[in-house]
Order: sequence, then structure tokens, then C-alpha cells
Amino acid sequence: MLLSAAGFVSSPGHADPGDFAAMPGLWKVVKTPVDHGHRGKPVIEWHCVNEGDDPWATFARFSLPALAPCQIGEQHRSSTALAWAVNCSGNPPLHGRGHVDFESAEHYTAGIVLQDRGEILQVEGQRRAACTGPSD
Repeated sequence: MLLSAAGFVSSPGHADPGDFAAMPGLWKVVKTPVDHGHRGKPVIEWHCVNEGDDPWATFARFSLPALAPCQIGEQHRSSTALAWAVNCSGNPPLHGRGHVDFESAEHYTAGIVLQDRGEILQVEGQRRAACTGPSD
């Protein structure tokens, strides 16, 4: 299942994606699952970010295959951060928070924390280079 902040609720305030302080280019993203405090095997993904891309669609997409379907609730955005509520159906239902925090225009950390489960995902993104073509 793909948890995408952009897919469930539109960005509050309709902020211009170009105002978001992330540099365009090729990004290396390391996603590490966490189960009861134990880090799992990291998964590395690469993707190109274009200037003006929607930050909710670009930086707040996380795959959470072990959970029941989740939806995004309340969202907040600044020029260097994204934060949202997470609500997952199931028995019992799970609630929590997701976040993306940019330390610089070329590096961020992110994660998801669920009530009664703690942190379930750690993410780190680093811009590595310019994108060289439309198929990057």
C-alpha cells in the first residue's frame, strides 16, 4: 500500500510548490522500516525532482505494506517541512503522524510514528546530482 499525502487531501493554503526549499535534481532516498524499535533492511530509491514539483507528491510518499489501508488527515506545510496525521483502518485502528524535515535544500529526514507502535519508518533523502534527461 502506498501512503501518499498528496493522494488524499489537497495541500492547505494552496501554497506554490516552487516556494518549497528543496533543490531539483537526482535524489537518493533511503527508507528503513522499524518494527518495535528494531531497524529493518533499508531500501534505496532514486528519483528526479523537477523545479516546481508538488512537495506532497514528491517527498511524502511512503510505502507501508504491513498496515491496513491508511489515509492522510490534517496537513501542515512550511517552506522546509511537511507534517500530516495518519489514520489506518483495522482492528484496532491506528493513528499517528508523518513528517518530512529539510535540514538544507539538499538533505531531509522523514518518518512515520503510530500510536501504540512507535516509529515504523525512517527516511533520509540526499540530493546527489542534476538530472540529465527526461527519463531520469
